Amino acid sequence: MTAKIDHPSTIDLPADEDIGAFWEFEDLWAVIVWNDDVTTFQTVIEAFVEIFGHTVERADQLAWRIHRTGKAVAAVRPKDEAEAAVHALHERKISATLSRA
Repeated sequence: MTAKIDHPSTIDLPADEDIGAFWEFEDLWAVIVWNDDVTTFQTVIEAFVEIFGHTVERADQLAWRIHRTGKAVAAVRPKDEAEAAVHALHERKISATLSRA
């Protein structure tokens, strides 16, 4: 079963919104995806498109960043959504962890 979290890939704030207040209000977590020697680029790209709603281009950029640096933040979400995303990535055998944003 493929998990798709129904939300935009970025969070838009009104121009007059206080960013500091937003970060204090939301319990946001970063989904960190780690490089490995087994998972293909295509698997990672498909996962990012299906799970996070990223464009193919954005997913490709993230896959390359993971390949070059060993890890990348794939998305920042509220804790329950981030946990669900990590679980969905693990189901695809993609190494991922959470970190408070």
